[in-house]
Amino acid sequence: MERCKICSAKSAPFARALLLKRHDVAYYRCGECGFVQTQEPYWLDEAYSDAIAATDIGLPSRNIRLALLTRSLIRLCFNPGGRFLDYAGGYGLLVRLMRDAGYDFHLFDRYCRNIFAQGYAAADGDSSAYELVTAFELLEHVHDPLQEMERLLAHSRNVFFTTELYPDSAPLPEDWWYFGLDHGQHVSFYTVNSLRKMARKLSLNFYTNGTSMHLFTDKTLPPLVFNLALRYPFGVLVDLFFKRESLLLSDYATRTSTTRRDHDRCQ
Repeated sequence: MERCKICSAKSAPFARALLLKRHDVAYYRCGECGFVQTQEPYWLDEAYSDAIAATDIGLPSRNIRLALLTRSLIRLCFNPGGRFLDYAGGYGLLVRLMRDAGYDFHLFDRYCRNIFAQGYAAADGDSSAYELVTAFELLEHVHDPLQEMERLLAHSRNVFFTTELYPDSAPLPEDWWYFGLDHGQHVSFYTVNSLRKMARKLSLNFYTNGTSMHLFTDKTLPPLVFNLALRYPFGVLVDLFFKRESLLLSDYATRTSTTRRDHDRCQ
């Protein structure tokens, strides 16, 4: 018997599955909040031989869509002139898309190479405050969700994140693609109830679109506004009518100036 990582209730053995075609792994499901967790994930070094799974071919298109919806949410619910942090931001594609659209986004990622947001990475241990933290496709990867969320909240009391909700039908690992048996990186699976309990523990309000997009925040928002912001057609309209001046040219000027200074110092 395990204890739930979210609410500390008893989590009963739920299923077993073969991860990475070699690791026989036990799954536990909480009887109170429905949260599903693996046993202690001893296989993660192998699973993260590449930070981004080779099978994740939808990464660029998801970033383009998430950038649009994030802009819509910021415009309707937060200060668009603030500073923002994409936590566990991978290659930095979302940060680059947001900066190109005029939003002062920065990147933090301990494990992945920063390709697209060089010059805009927050250092490990950085204590800067941000208007909003985004954390896309992170929580399913962490074995201690509350501890990880506390790290995000050290930067902002507003966290917009994605993770697919575990279906009410309680599928077994082999019957739901999100368990990710081929790559072995997903170790935590959330229900609406588990996220709600998590928000209460953190003294935050909780909003969700009921599928994959969620917000923990100090703010009290009309649920209708939150859900409208995350509807793709509405987000397109918000993006069309509330454009900001792109940071692309100023970022380019900053980067080329820095490169020139570094070159001069080496002469």
